[in-house]
Parts: sequence; structure tokens; C-alpha cells
Amino acid sequence: MFYRRQNLLKLSILFLMFVFATMIAEASLAQQPASVAEAEQVINLSTFPLLPNVLEIQARTVARLEYVVRLKSFDIKSEYEFQRRNLLERQWDELPNGDGQFTRSGFHLFVDVQMHDEPGKAVVVLQNNGNVNVSTLPVPSGAKHIRTNFNVADFEITGNVKETKELVLALLTEQGWQPYGTRGDAMDMKQNAVLLTASVTSLRQPGKTRIAYWTRQMPAELPVPPNSESVLYQSEDNRLQLVALGSVDAVISFYKNALASSEWKATTENPIREVNSRQLVLTFRNPSKDMLRLGMSERSNGKTRITLSFQSASEIDQRDQKR
Repeated sequence: MFYRRQNLLKLSILFLMFVFATMIAEASLAQQPASVAEAEQVINLSTFPLLPNVLEIQARTVARLEYVVRLKSFDIKSEYEFQRRNLLERQWDELPNGDGQFTRSGFHLFVDVQMHDEPGKAVVVLQNNGNVNVSTLPVPSGAKHIRTNFNVADFEITGNVKETKELVLALLTEQGWQPYGTRGDAMDMKQNAVLLTASVTSLRQPGKTRIAYWTRQMPAELPVPPNSESVLYQSEDNRLQLVALGSVDAVISFYKNALASSEWKATTENPIREVNSRQLVLTFRNPSKDMLRLGMSERSNGKTRITLSFQSASEIDQRDQKR
């Protein structure tokens, strides 16, 4: 009896240690923007179950799943319930009145099922928005928090757009966010594999400016060479475009070093010139069989135009099946 109690005590201690270690691990994920590997620990959308009767897969990565399905009925209730049930089985919590909003371990996931433009079809989207609490991101002194709607935080400040945008950029950069291009009034910033969009716009009320933050988990960490120009990240296509200072050789050296820590390796020693094109291409693969395609066109002014695009192993398999 004594030994049995000792064994039960040991098992209880081990269980508590496991629970405590899990809590620490989950807390650490929420402390900083997640890497791809950290996001994958919580959910990998490239392996998430698909509905029957899939017609076309448009995106299937760790962070995003999007596909077109043929409907069995005239509504999409059962198609949405399929996503909901699978998420609940994976310990995701559905937010009350969330309309497709789920959370787990500090991560936010959005689910959307809508009717397709063509009759009898629906579009299914699951997007991991990352683990950043946008309401705690830095804002200029005097900014007032208006609301946080799931993964979108709104603030209001007295001041003009230009000055406010400069202050926001400085504050986010100081906190470790890297400028990742601009789109109209929106500035994209990246830290690890989380894309942060900061939108600074004028309000109808004179002298008032709106600051809005929202995030999205990226399926791959695409580095930007120092002092690059014309940076633009297209999240829907997982493609990064920019103009880098330096030659093609300098660009290749940068990416081989920068990608090595994530276990990306070039498939050839030297880039390959595309047929009937001035562009040189170097392909990288990782242990998961994902692919990065680095396209480079050297300019006469000592700069190189770059396009770095990502495809997951699932997307590559889907592409090959169509051939």
C-alpha cells in the first residue's frame, strides 16, 4: 500500500510538471510574435481536414487554407459546421458572437464560408492571424483606445496623418518590428513570421487621426536585405518584391545565410537563367519539401530587383496533380 501511494504521488507530480511546462510553453508563444514552427505547434492548416467534393484548392499552407467546394444543399451551414467541429476537437475555443472567430494559446483563427459566384459552389477560408495582442501594441502618447474587434485594434489621436505615421513607425521599429512595405495608407511590418499592418488615416472630425492594427500569420519568414527599396509583400500570393542594394552574387550570399537558420537549402550551387529572360532563379527547399523561388534581375546602377515567392509542399503536390 505504501509503495502504491508513493507511485501515485510520483505520477501526480509528473502530471503537474507536465501541465506547468505546457502552460509555460503556451505563455512563451504569446509573449512574442510566433515563428512558423511555433504557429505549426498550435495548428497546421496544410494538414487540416478538407470537405468532400473539393473542386479547387487556392491556398494550403501552415497559416492559410482556402478552397472551393461543391455544395450538397442550398445553404452553407453544414460546410461551416464541419470547420467548427474540427477546430473544437483540436481544443480551439469559439468566441461568443464571434461569427467564425476562434482562439487557442493566444492565437486567433478566422473561419469564413461563403457562397461562390457560381451556383452550387462555396468558398472555404481558414486564416491564422497569429498570436499578437494588437491592443497592447505601442501607440503615440495621447492616443485613445477606441475598440478591439477580435484581431483589429482601433485608436484615435489628435494630430495629422503624416506626423502620426512617423511616430507609429518609430515605436513599432523600436519594439522589433521590421518595415515590410507600404500599401496606400497602410504600413506593413514583420517580426518573426507575423505580418502586422498599421493603418493611419484621417477621420471626418478635423484634427483627428485613426490608428488601426491587425495581424496575419505568415507561412514562411521571408527576409529583407538591409537598405532595400520598394519593398512590397503580397500576403495572398506569399510573394515578396523589392530592390536590393548590391549585385546578384551579394543577394545570393545574403539569402543563403539568412535562410540557413530555418533549414532552407539551395537546390543548385548557382542560379539558373530563365529561357528568353534576363532573370536568374535560385530555388530553395526545406525538410518539409516547401519551396522558395528567388528571382533576380541585376540593374546597371548596382541594384538587384528581387521576387521571393513561397509555395508549400501541399500546394506543389496540388499543382503537379493538375499537370
